[in-house]
Amino acid sequence: MKDFNNLTTTESFINYYKKDSNNIYNNFFQKNKIVDLITKYELYYQISLGNFIFETFLDQESTVKKLEELNLYITPEIALFNIYKIIEENQFSNSMEKELENLIKRDASLKALEDFVTKDKDLLGAKYYISAKKEDILKDKFFNKIMQYNFESNYQRTFEHYNLVVSDKFIQNLQIKILEYAKETI
Repeated sequence: MKDFNNLTTTESFINYYKKDSNNIYNNFFQKNKIVDLITKYELYYQISLGNFIFETFLDQESTVKKLEELNLYITPEIALFNIYKIIEENQFSNSMEKELENLIKRDASLKALEDFVTKDKDLLGAKYYISAKKEDILKDKFFNKIMQYNFESNYQRTFEHYNLVVSDKFIQNLQIKILEYAKETI
C-alpha cells in the first residue's frame, strides 16, 4: 500500500493518489481496456462456476438448472473493483502486466468457488471441495483446455456486450469509487 503518512488533508491525499496512480488509470482504466478486463473476469468467473457445478452433477441438464437456481453473477462494477485490487496489490511487480490475465483468472475462479460453496446448500463435503479446488486454482491446475476453448469462443460476443454497457459516466464513477476505496484503506 502507498505511504500517505505525510499528507495532511483529504484533498492532498486525493491529488497525491491521482498523480501516483495515473499510470494505473492510463494503462488499465481506459474504455477498451476496461471492457477487455470486465470481459475476462466475467468469462473466467462464469466458466469456473459452470465447471464447479458440472463436477458435482456430471450432467449438462442438471448443471444448467443449478446455474439458474443459484443465480450467481458478477456485476461489471464488482469485476472492475476486484481487478483494481489485483492491480493495486501487484503494481510494483515487473511482470504485472504480463501476469494480469492469470491473476484475473485466479481471482475470478476463487470468487466463483466461494460464491458456489456459499450459495449451494446441497453441496456435500463443502470444506473438502473448497480446499481441493482452491489448491488447484492456486497451482494453476484448474483451468483446462476445454475451459480455455470456451473462454476464447465467448470472448468476442461478451466483449461486444460490455462495450455497449461501459460508458464514460461508468468510467468516471468507477474512478471515484476507487479513490474512495483507496482513501478508506489507509
